[in-house]
Amino acid sequence: MSEETIEDEECLLTRRLLLRPVRQTDAQAIATLANDRHIAEMTARIPHPYRLEDADAFIAGLGEERAFAVTLRERGTFIGVVGLQPRERAVTSFELGYWLGRPFWGEGYATEAAQAAIDKAFGALSAQCIEVRCRVVNAASRRIIQKCGFHYAGTGMDVSRTVGRVASETYRMDRRCWQSLKEWGGR
Repeated sequence: MSEETIEDEECLLTRRLLLRPVRQTDAQAIATLANDRHIAEMTARIPHPYRLEDADAFIAGLGEERAFAVTLRERGTFIGVVGLQPRERAVTSFELGYWLGRPFWGEGYATEAAQAAIDKAFGALSAQCIEVRCRVVNAASRRIIQKCGFHYAGTGMDVSRTVGRVASETYRMDRRCWQSLKEWGGR
């Protein structure tokens, strides 16, 4: 993929990943990887079973949400999705969401993808705040959230399309925190 194409598509590059806008052509890969009960149980929006029709509906319903296909840079392999959903009409606050297919767990890809999306939100999208939630029982997601620099904001109830009502934790990061983290990384 050329640098010109990457810029045209608002792609995000990391050391190992290319994040590009989700396309209709990703529907089959999304349906294949997201059709995992464990993934569905740990997310609010993924039903189980997850079919091609669900992927088509997800893509068609994106609206103002920024959803990125997470792919391995060297091979172009689709491995999951990371998204930024506006939380207010002013679009200064976003909710971060992510999932990766099970074969790609434990490699640090989710943290790398989440950090790229966070930089996009605070940089080009001028976000003032980002929230992220995870189920209380999802220790792996909690580690990703903490590695990204979010701070704990509280516990509450959420609704999973697969499980129903579940206990969840909310984490937040504001612009000042993000700027501090970026400064520390440059030292």
